[in-house]
Amino acid sequence: MPLDRDRFDYKDAVNTVSVAMSELGTGPLAELRRMDIGGAGCAAFWDLATKGGLLDQTRFDPWMRLVKIMAILTPKGERSKGVVLHKPSRRLGAVLCDGGDPGWTDEHRPFLSESRLARFLAQPADHHGPALERIARALANHLIPESGLDCVAVAALLLFPDSGTTRQALARDYYRRLDSANHPAKPEEADA
Repeated sequence: MPLDRDRFDYKDAVNTVSVAMSELGTGPLAELRRMDIGGAGCAAFWDLATKGGLLDQTRFDPWMRLVKIMAILTPKGERSKGVVLHKPSRRLGAVLCDGGDPGWTDEHRPFLSESRLARFLAQPADHHGPALERIARALANHLIPESGLDCVAVAALLLFPDSGTTRQALARDYYRRLDSANHPAKPEEADA
């Protein structure tokens, strides 16, 4: 369903692109994974851009990077239809901590170390795109496909690179997830 051209909401666009991407075959996804940021783009990108209402945007590079990262995080080969990558409940910071495994409990070995997270957050805003792409390539090997992640947070980092609020939310969600591994929920006591 095309978006309302009078009111563009990047969150709606991310959701629409994610749903459309879940229907792509292996060939178009491979093209998206290889796409050069700042280049002409591939047919699959322009199809997703049309569906997501991105054609009226003035900057395509952040959107190209986002779509490429989402393609990298989409499982390779045959996959279950209807499994959408974008899951708002799986906060990006939490996924960077647990590696995309909602059952993760090893607080001593987060997927992305605290020092690497600190370096990512401290780097200049124009370095976020390439760094997120490298992280996505590593995360793709660990992410449980059905668990997904909040792709809107990835979009916010790319679209609004100077936003301190976005980086703070990422750190907050990472440390909240790390703390939950340090203090796992106690099992319910069985009724006697």
